[in-house]
Amino acid sequence: MSNVKHPKCPMRDLANQAKARLAKGEYFAPAAPANITPRQREIFLKLSELKKHGEDVVDPIAQLADKKLLGSLSHDERQRYIIQLASDYVSVKNMLDSTHKKEA
Repeated sequence: MSNVKHPKCPMRDLANQAKARLAKGEYFAPAAPANITPRQREIFLKLSELKKHGEDVVDPIAQLADKKLLGSLSHDERQRYIIQLASDYVSVKNMLDSTHKKEA
């Protein structure tokens, strides 16, 4: 079935975008370990993306924290969020470092 009647349909646009991502090599995300939490998976993907672009993490809390969420939290909740974020960052960083040592 061809799409001659609707050359500008949304499905065709989505397919073209997917083909462009595949051609650039941006289609697949790095594989995160299976035994991590969803928040750690987010951090893993962000750190992988930064490492891919050759950037270093100078201030992990400022670079990884959700600024909108921090603005809406009370003082106690903000402290809890930052402590959990720091703990997750250290765990993911150790996983990444051990993975890179095995590859080298």
